[in-house]
Amino acid sequence: MKPRFLLAIWLDGFRTDYLSKKKTPFIYKLSQRSLTGEYQPCLAFAGIGASVVTGLSQQKHGIWTEFRYDPKKSPFKWTGKALVINRFIDAIADQTGCAGQLVRAAINLSVFKTSNRFSGKTYTPMALKIPLHSLHSFDTTTSHKMLSRKEAFITPSLFDLLREREIPFKALEESKMKDTRIFGEAIHVDKKARLVFIQLAELDTVGHAKGPRSKEIHRSLRKVDSMVRRIIEEHRKSFDTDVFIFSDHGMVEVKKVVNILGQLRRSDLKEGRDFVVFLDSTLARFWTQKNGCKRRISEALDKVQGGRTLSEDDLKRYQAPNDRKYGDIIWLADPGTLILPNYYQGTKLVKGMHGYAPGTRELGSPVIIYGEDIPSGRVQRTATPMDILPTILDLMNLDTPAYVEGKSLLNSMNSTSS
Repeated sequence: MKPRFLLAIWLDGFRTDYLSKKKTPFIYKLSQRSLTGEYQPCLAFAGIGASVVTGLSQQKHGIWTEFRYDPKKSPFKWTGKALVINRFIDAIADQTGCAGQLVRAAINLSVFKTSNRFSGKTYTPMALKIPLHSLHSFDTTTSHKMLSRKEAFITPSLFDLLREREIPFKALEESKMKDTRIFGEAIHVDKKARLVFIQLAELDTVGHAKGPRSKEIHRSLRKVDSMVRRIIEEHRKSFDTDVFIFSDHGMVEVKKVVNILGQLRRSDLKEGRDFVVFLDSTLARFWTQKNGCKRRISEALDKVQGGRTLSEDDLKRYQAPNDRKYGDIIWLADPGTLILPNYYQGTKLVKGMHGYAPGTRELGSPVIIYGEDIPSGRVQRTATPMDILPTILDLMNLDTPAYVEGKSLLNSMNSTSS
C-alpha cells in the first residue's frame, strides 16, 4: 500500500466564481468528486494567515493588520530624530506625483532593511508609501508572513504541532519564494513528508493589478489550474494523496476611490498635531493626540462618502483585537471602494482589493477536500479561517488541541455518495 499523504494548497485570492469548468477545468472536475463548501474571511489583512495556521480568531492571537501604533517598540523609532528632514522629503514626494512616490518607497525600503539589522526582524514590510514623518510611530506584526517559522505565534501553529509530534512536513510559502520556485519545489516529491503546505500567490497579485474580471486573471487561472494538476499528479505516483484546496479571501473589483486625508483637511484637524493615522487600502485607523479630538475626527469621518466608522459592536462582531495599538477610531471602506492615497499603493489605482466587511459576496472562496475515502458532498456551514487548521489535522488523523476555536469541516458534511 502507498503511504497516506496530504497536499494543502492555499490559492491566494481564489474567489468562488473562479471555480468553473471553463476557468479552472482540472480543479472544477476534482471538486465534483470532493467534499466542497463556501468560505468567508474575517475582516483583516495580516490576521487571516495567523488564524489559518493557529485555528484562533484575531481576538485570541492578537494580529490584525501589518502595522500597529507602538512608538516605544517601533524598530523605526530612530527615524524620529530627523522629523524636519522627513517632513521636507514627504512634502516633495506629495508634490511630485509618481516620481516622488518612488523616491519615498526607495527610502522606506532602505529604512526597513536598516531597521531589520538592529531589531533582528527578517521580514521587509510592503507598506513602502508610509510618510517618513510618521514611520517612527509604528511597529510591525511580522510573524504573519513567516507562517512556518518556529514559535511564530503566541500559541503553537500547525507547523509547531507537527514538530512537537515529530511529523515531517514541507512548507512552501509565498513570503519566501515566488510561484515559479514554489511549483518547482512542489513537483519534486519529498517522500519523507506527510504534509506539503503550498501557497500560490499569482491570483492575488494579478487580481489586485488587473481586476477579478480581467483577461489577465483568466490566463492566470488556467496557469494555476495547470500547476495544481501537475502537483497532484506527481504526488499520486508515490502516495495515496488527500487534497485540501482553500484560500484566504476572494477579490472585489474596485469601482470608487476616496481621499480620507483630503476630506479631513477641510476641517481644522491636523495630522501629527491632533492625530496619527495609518491608511491601509480599505481601513483608515486613527490615534488621537489631544483631548476632544476623537469626537471631532468622528464627526469629520461621518461626512466621508464610501464607508463608515466602525462601532465597538462592529469590532466585536468582526473579531478585531481589543487593543488600542490598532486604532482609537477605525473607518472601513464599502466593498469596491479604495482609500487613495494609502500607504501600500500610494497614489496608484489598483483594479481589485480585499479587506472589506465579512459577508461581502466577492470575498467568498471555495473549499475543496478530496480523498479516496472522503465522500463527495457539501459542508453544511460557511467555513472560516479558524477552520483550516483543525481540518488539516483531521485529514492527517491528528487530534486538535482544545484551545482551537475552529472546527474540522469533515464534521459538517452532508454526504451525497458513499
